[in-house]
Amino acid sequence: MQIDQKPEGKTTILTFAGELDAANLEEVKEKVDGLIQSGHSQLVFNLEQLRFINSSGLGYFIKALKHTHELDGDVVLSQPSKFFQTTIKTLGIDQIFHIFGSDEEAVKHFASDDAVEEQEFEGQRDLSLLGSTDLHFKIIGGPDKTAVGKILSIYEDGPMFKYPADPDAMSIDPDDLQLGGKLAIRFRQPFLDQERFFEMEAEIVFAMDLEDEDATKFRLKYTQVEDRDRELLAQFVSDLDLFRSQAKPHDD
Repeated sequence: MQIDQKPEGKTTILTFAGELDAANLEEVKEKVDGLIQSGHSQLVFNLEQLRFINSSGLGYFIKALKHTHELDGDVVLSQPSKFFQTTIKTLGIDQIFHIFGSDEEAVKHFASDDAVEEQEFEGQRDLSLLGSTDLHFKIIGGPDKTAVGKILSIYEDGPMFKYPADPDAMSIDPDDLQLGGKLAIRFRQPFLDQERFFEMEAEIVFAMDLEDEDATKFRLKYTQVEDRDRELLAQFVSDLDLFRSQAKPHDD
């Protein structure tokens, strides 16, 4: 992760290039916190070259925003990359931050009381990442078949998913998914790690048919999971809670 710094009057533009994740988050915190503590409370985060950001990185952006607000400043975003635009649509980031199409427009946000047009992002805003992540599963002790559902929510002790996601592509009969049944599950969580699969075993602890859909939602509880995976997923849930608490129209 490279961060270039450019002063524009009382405003500081920080250009993020690369990937922001657990490997470099502390370095980013040190740089940005140092700026804020030294009196730079008007910040523009240029995200044009940001290829990836995980949930902890997004959580830190929100903490930096709150820190500048305490100093009567602000953090605004400019030129979001394609990846970050997807993040905006999914998590409703534009309900938390002012977002602009250029650094010049972002700087004007601080320099004038006149209204500056922000970028608008159309799309579903879904803090639980509803239906956006595949969950691959097998019945432990059952047929050697893999099926695919869609994660509805993730909790600290396990996910909730719906199945079938596509009634025309069922490989396991939903009636074979019974309370107390054990599943081997596999899924990615792109806001944690865009490449890695999480793999664990889980038990079905709840099931309910979905209204107006030919599908059922199942709640799982992890029964066998690596400690590191459990920690990462718990942190992700904590980060989502932060988004939920902040995802409301920002103050003008």
